[in-house]
Amino acid sequence: MYLVLDKSFLQGSSKEEIHQLCLNHSLIMPEVLFLEILTTKEEDISKNFKKFPPIENPVHLVPNVGSLIRYEISNNQPCTPLENQFLKIHYVFNPDLTKEQFNFTKKQRKALEEWEDHTLKATQDFAEKSVIIDYWFPELRRYVPGGPSQIIENAMLKVASNKDLVITIYGQLRDEIYKTQNVLWPEPSKIDQNWILFRYLQVHLLASIEYVRKYGNRTPDTVSKRFINERLDVDYCIIGSLADGLATGDKIMAKFYNLLCPEKILIFKEYLIRKGK
Repeated sequence: MYLVLDKSFLQGSSKEEIHQLCLNHSLIMPEVLFLEILTTKEEDISKNFKKFPPIENPVHLVPNVGSLIRYEISNNQPCTPLENQFLKIHYVFNPDLTKEQFNFTKKQRKALEEWEDHTLKATQDFAEKSVIIDYWFPELRRYVPGGPSQIIENAMLKVASNKDLVITIYGQLRDEIYKTQNVLWPEPSKIDQNWILFRYLQVHLLASIEYVRKYGNRTPDTVSKRFINERLDVDYCIIGSLADGLATGDKIMAKFYNLLCPEKILIFKEYLIRKGK
């Protein structure tokens, strides 16, 4: 069983728990996890990498969400099964990563800084798009934080259970992208839950509804580190929805995954919530 590992689960677990998880499942490390670890404090980098078994290929590495989307657009086919997208390399994590002795080169530091800049802009863009989600969910208009929770729950349930709604929204976005960027995405009739294009939209819709629940229909004055982390969590859920399961320590991502993939494995912290078929 292929399980996506997210940062919150890794940080909240012991070395022994991660080793046991590696024994029971085949763990997937999305690119976002690797980069999130590398952009933490030096002692945290060491602490996290120490938790992985010191063996060849302790986890499967998979490209970022953007790369998988480009694969689908270029090839006009789903990127699943996800194992076809694993990086075909033999590797071991550099031992210096576990000893607080790893020195980044100038090129590596520049690449990490560029990723952080891109992440900040993507987070700002996400907030701007979230406040106009009431175009598809008019019940969220003028929603204020602390409003009726049932409105939020019903909107999320629509996203999780109404495939036709998601496809309709996809088709509208596809037309807009073609008009503005002259890029033609796959036909809506081809798209289903096996495509990252579908899962990307589903998870982002859920995240936007959650944004409205927390912040209402306004963009934040500043983008906090916490908000950036919340946006990054979305990528784990997207890739996890294409795998056999997700290991997370985040309640919101666990909720999203439970809505979208009730038949799959969800591990929340050290407890097995549901065993897949």
